[in-house]
Amino acid sequence: MHQFRDRPDTEDVEALVPVEELDRPRQVVAREREGAGGLVDGYILQSLNGRSRTAVYTWVRTGDPGTVEQYLRELSTEIYPQGKTR
Repeated sequence: MHQFRDRPDTEDVEALVPVEELDRPRQVVAREREGAGGLVDGYILQSLNGRSRTAVYTWVRTGDPGTVEQYLRELSTEIYPQGKTR
């Protein structure tokens, strides 16, 4: 399960995903915002619980897909330099 948290003015969201996808969750995720005319929200992996098989993501930005994607790439490079992961 993925949990998406901390987006202003909205409740936290839980999304079920196939079990094999949780073996290696992505460090950053962009999700389309429902009913927002193509805007997306960007999230970064905050924590991973192997026992409950839950990946928790924290909201970092909203905007058009290109802007959010670029921001998430830059952020992941700062947090995980030279391809290192948690």
